[in-house]
Parts: sequence; structure tokens; C-alpha cells
Amino acid sequence: MMTKTYSDIIKEREAILGTFEALFKARGLGALHGRVFGAILLAVDPMTQDEISEFTGYSVPAVSSAIDELVRVGLVARQKRQDSRKNYYSSRANLDEIMRMVLKTIHDDYVLVVLNKLQSTKADAKGSQDPQMCEHVEFIENYEAKLKDLESYLKRLLDVPLEEKK
Repeated sequence: MMTKTYSDIIKEREAILGTFEALFKARGLGALHGRVFGAILLAVDPMTQDEISEFTGYSVPAVSSAIDELVRVGLVARQKRQDSRKNYYSSRANLDEIMRMVLKTIHDDYVLVVLNKLQSTKADAKGSQDPQMCEHVEFIENYEAKLKDLESYLKRLLDVPLEEKK
């Protein structure tokens, strides 16, 4: 069994935070929001603003602003502890729902966009008598078929019902 080094763990953490940055940016929030949410989601216990700041590399005021927005939209819960005057933050999000949102984003913002562009390009190229353009249409049709397979797969994944919480 291979043991992960500290460097490996940091790289994995950065990759996960980067994924949340991209997801939140695609949904109209900033990279900061994604990184803060990712930090909270990865934490074992609720975190303070100072801990989130240290984890993400953003300043406490920036983290505070992002947290306020994440609390407002319902992704993060704010709580006080009896033994502290600080606020502690934890995720209110369901990982199944997050994965579903990621898959839907990939489907809607990438696969469908590229498919529509391919269909438009193919329609423009189909009337041409140029042999290179015919080759281009064939390439587009092959790529389009692969993307339609991916679209079908994503739709099947999105149709899988979530388990009921007990």
C-alpha cells in the first residue's frame, strides 16, 4: 500500500478546490465562493473564518463576504458554540446534489453548447462541393456522435433517483 505524501495531499486538495472554483464560476458566483465552499465541505468539523482563510489563502474579509453569500443562498450554515464567541461554518449541501449539479453543468454548459455549434457548422459545410469540406463534415459527424453518446450517458446519470435520507 502506497502512503500519500503531504505534497500529494496538498495537490489533491488544490484540485478539489479548483473544481469548486470552476463550478461556482460557471454558476455565476466567483472562484472565491467555490474555494470557500470547498474548504468548508472538505472540513471534518465546522470551521471559523480564520481557519477558512488559512485553508483557502484568501483574506479574512474576503472569506467573510463569501461566507455571507453562501449562508444567504443556503449552502452554508452559521452556528455559535457556547465556549466561543466565534461563528463556525459547516456545509448544508448534500454531496449527491452537488454531483448532480456538476453533471448538469457539464451537460448544459459544455456538451450541449458544443453539439449546437457542431450542428450549425455541419449545416454550413454540407452544401459545399469542396472535397476538404466533405472531409470536414465527416469529422464533425464522428465528433458529434461521440458527444451524443456522452450526452446520453449524462442524461442517464441525471435520471438516477437519489436515495431517500433516513
